Amino acid sequence: MKPILFPALGLLMACHLTAAEPEWKKELSPPAPGPWPALPSSTLDLQLSWNGMLDAGKLRIEFAPEDAKKPGVLVVRSSAASTGPAAALFPYQSHFWSELDPASLRPRYFHAVETGHRETVTTTTRHFADRVEAVEITKALHKKTDPERNERVFHHSPVFDMFSAMLQVRGHKLETGDSISFVIQPFDSPYLLRVRVIGREIHCGRNTIKLSVGMRKIDRKTLELRPYKKMKRDATLWLSDDKDRIPVELRAAVFIGDIRAVLTEFRK
Repeated sequence: MKPILFPALGLLMACHLTAAEPEWKKELSPPAPGPWPALPSSTLDLQLSWNGMLDAGKLRIEFAPEDAKKPGVLVVRSSAASTGPAAALFPYQSHFWSELDPASLRPRYFHAVETGHRETVTTTTRHFADRVEAVEITKALHKKTDPERNERVFHHSPVFDMFSAMLQVRGHKLETGDSISFVIQPFDSPYLLRVRVIGREIHCGRNTIKLSVGMRKIDRKTLELRPYKKMKRDATLWLSDDKDRIPVELRAAVFIGDIRAVLTEFRK
């Protein structure tokens, strides 16, 4: 009986595990970097607008900054802040630090500090060969309470952060109609990122590649896809159609309104 029973049980278990694999995994793009040349050490400055309010914020992204060199690590950092009347309604400041493998463009470590009008949230994410571990600490600004600490683990690989995903996308061929999908974890929750190449057009006075960018939240336990409620519909991103392929403009309809980020300066 055992020689028959054990193989049968093994077959049933294998079928169950295969059936349990989520359908979205089949659409994931190869994790290896694409053929496009790497972005050199550079700084991007973008101006943010909110519901037509032009001076709503500023964003700076630095790729491989010269004052933050670490052997064998590609550093990407950014800072952002709301400005003008928007700062009074939605005060916000952030500082992000990401450490990537320069060959694979996969993240190793991500650290974020975000401050609003009520609290400061510090998120530290570490990437391993089979999982992502995130620690989020929330500290109230106007209350004498102990910080709230949450630890979360997502068992999947590879998982990209926001900057590694950006570099991965720009490295692909980006022919009209191409679709690219990655699992990303910007902070403490995983998402399925879907990018589609709409075409090429003149935008903001320069040749650009027009992309559609969508996100679905991934349940860490069941791996089911859920709507990303903070984004009302897919965002639109224009990349410069040149050797740099840098963001020219991003438009997104989110829960607080229409957000736009427009490139104002690019320095190598």
